[in-house]
Formats: sequence, C-alpha cells, structure tokens
Amino acid sequence: MIARSAIRQALAILGSSMLLLCWIEQSSINAYWRQTFHRPSQLEALSELSVWRLGAELGREFRDQSRGLLTRLDRWDDDMIAYFNACCLRPDLPSPAAPAEAAAQRITAPASNAVPLPPSSLPSAPPPAAAKDVRILLRPGQKVLLAGDSMMQGVAPHLLRPLFKLHQIKALDLSKQSTGLTYPDFFNWPDTIERQLAANPDAGLVVVFLGANDTWDMVGGSRYIRFASEEWEQRYRERIRAILASARKHRAQLLWLGAPNMGKDKLNRGVHYINGLFREEVEGAGQRYLSTREALGSADEAFTKFMTLPDQGEVAVRTADGIHFTRQGQVLLARRVLAELRFE
Repeated sequence: MIARSAIRQALAILGSSMLLLCWIEQSSINAYWRQTFHRPSQLEALSELSVWRLGAELGREFRDQSRGLLTRLDRWDDDMIAYFNACCLRPDLPSPAAPAEAAAQRITAPASNAVPLPPSSLPSAPPPAAAKDVRILLRPGQKVLLAGDSMMQGVAPHLLRPLFKLHQIKALDLSKQSTGLTYPDFFNWPDTIERQLAANPDAGLVVVFLGANDTWDMVGGSRYIRFASEEWEQRYRERIRAILASARKHRAQLLWLGAPNMGKDKLNRGVHYINGLFREEVEGAGQRYLSTREALGSADEAFTKFMTLPDQGEVAVRTADGIHFTRQGQVLLARRVLAELRFE
C-alpha cells in the first residue's frame, strides 16, 4: 500500500509539473507545433480562457527577462574585453618614414634650375564629382524597429548597442521566434508593424528579417494552399505589400534582409524563391533589399558553415541546424546592416 501511495504521489507531481509547463510554455509549444506540422496545436483552443492566457503572459515575461539577462552578459563580456585591451595591450607606435619614401619625395621635388611653367599653361583638371551617398539616413532622435523571426533575434542584440551607444538611436526589438508571413493567425507581422509604427511616430527605419519559417503550405479555411502556387504567391505578396504600405504611410524607411542560404536543400530552394518575392516587392516600392548570403561567406546559392576572416582565420558562422548563426555570424550580419546606414 505504501508503495502504491508513493507511486500515485509521484504520478500526481509529474502530471502537475507537465500541466504547469504546458501552461507557462504554451506559446513555445504552439510555435513548435505549427513549425513542425504546419497546423494549429490542440492547446490553441484553450486561448479563449483567461486563466490560460495568463500562463502565456507569464511565459512571455520569463523569456523577456532571460533575454535581457543574456544581453547584459554580452555587454559585460564586451566591456571586459575592451578594458583588458586598453589596460594590457601597447598601442602601435608610428613608424618613421621609410628611406624609399624620402627618395621618392626628392625625385618628385622640382629641380632648382628648372624653368617653371606659367600658371595659364598648366592644364586644369576638373574637380572630382562628389560620390552620392546612397546609404539610409537616420537623424538624431529617430527609432529603428527590428522585426523578424529567430534569425533577427540573434542579430538584434548586436544592433541595439552600437546604434544607441555610437549614434544615440534607440532600436526596438520586435523579433519573435517561429514567425513569418505564412501563418498570420498565429502571429500577424503586417498588423504588428502597423501598430508599432503608429505607436512610434519617430521611427525612421524598419528592418525586416523573415523567410526561414515560410516555405510551407498556407492554411486557407479548411484547405491547404500549396507552397509557391499562384494563389500562395499572391497571398504572400499581399502581406509583403501590407508592410511596405505601412512604412510608406508612416514615412519610415525600410531595409528588408533576404534569408541566407540554408543547410537543407528543400528549405534552401524555398528561401531563394521567397527572396525573389522580397526583392521584387521591396525594390518596386522604392525601399532597400539587402542580400545576406555574401556577409556569411557565400558567393552563390550553396550553404556555407565556415568562412575565412582576415584577422581570425576560418571561423564558424552558422550553427549545426543549418539555419541560425553563431555569435560570429550574428556580428557579421549586424555589421552588414550598419554599413547600409549613415547618421547625421
């Protein structure tokens, strides 16, 4: 009897723990279910209950707190590295002028017995034309909205700090894992970006990084709409255009990042197709599309996990899942985004 009672207690504790876990992590479970099976999970039917929605809010708060802690740890890590570099590394001393440079100066200097030409006889070269700076201009006090899936979640922390620290530009990280434009009933990016632009009239730029979760059939009522079919493409383009329309309505610039090459062939083909839709719609609206594959060492449509950096040699820039980025890859993408910007 004692053994049976202990087993029942253990099962009750186990069942209660699983129920609590489902209550707190329901958003992650729903996202995993949609991403894996491309249909709503059974838990989503419980979202009509207020007590069930409370668990989702608690889980979201826990994740935000943990993400903030990781961001602070990264900042402390960077500050510590900068401190030890300033403390322990000797600055490079300027090198004296090389003899060859001095000789070159003597050769180019005019001889004392040379007859100088009158100024009127010297050919006048036209002044060089100033190259037009095509980078996206951000002004002090403007904000940047960072929208995207888990790819943006990895890049955003490496944009937040330099934008604010170096340029006093505040960035808002709106990224959410397992999201895209395929399942707006789960998470609606056009509506989210419209709301955020309305709530932040000083937003000068929206950076969008999506696509890795979109290479699937859409749900249209009681049927599925096959990926890359004519109807699928029409619906997908409409959602891209809705984001572009919001940016135009609120007079915000938009930088849309193409999805990088992926480690799985089917997913890789899918994102290349989606990138074509991104490029056509974004550039057609007069906004900026930016390919990301070159920043990660790919010169073609093949997946590359490693790349060679001048100061570090060969480093891994992609993780084992063939989708996400290592910290080095995140930093490289953040630098590529910053290179597209200029500041007053």
